[in-house]
Amino acid sequence: MPRIFVRLSMLLPLLSFMSFRPAPSHAPTKLRLSIALLHAAALTAPRGATDATDGPYFLVSILGPRTKTETIHLPATGHLTIHEDEALDARDLMDLSLEPGDTVRLLVSVLEGKKALDAGEAAAAAASTKALSQPAAMRAGTISSALAPITEEGSHWLGSATLVLTNEAGTVYWRALECVATCNVLSGGAATAFPESSTAPVAGVVELTGSGGTYHMKLQGART
Repeated sequence: MPRIFVRLSMLLPLLSFMSFRPAPSHAPTKLRLSIALLHAAALTAPRGATDATDGPYFLVSILGPRTKTETIHLPATGHLTIHEDEALDARDLMDLSLEPGDTVRLLVSVLEGKKALDAGEAAAAAASTKALSQPAAMRAGTISSALAPITEEGSHWLGSATLVLTNEAGTVYWRALECVATCNVLSGGAATAFPESSTAPVAGVVELTGSGGTYHMKLQGART
């Protein structure tokens, strides 16, 4: 009997270890976000008789994962050039690494202006970040105040939209694409899981109608 007791005593720690092994963890999911398309159905107004182009640019504010914040000016310097009924090619926006439990919120504002206001545009993007942690009803007012210094200098605000991405127990979702101001979601508003083991993109399109213009912007994400 004592010998059997000793053997059982030796096995108990092993059995305990086997019973309480932690569940397998999920590796972070890497995504690449891009502005897949920007189409100018109608240019901003007012404009001179010989003015045939707009100078659009993007101010992007990011909240997450966790408490991380970041801003992006696209293009990195200056503005783009677009004609009426022209569509600009895709541009990479950012790379993300999402662990289970992570949430990332993006605010994408599209503006237009011939005059580049580098310092003012960077400050406007940073001030806009506050809107991402506010109730939906307060966001438009916060963004309007953040953009006021550059719109007063001549930039035209076409509109803003938010995108939420989540990693829920290893499944990554394009959780919500929503409009904030002078914007309408045309596609991609419903929650959609990114396909497993696939680089097939998930995308959404919004129509922006501020400052007399009509633009279509396609946001896209894919595993890398």
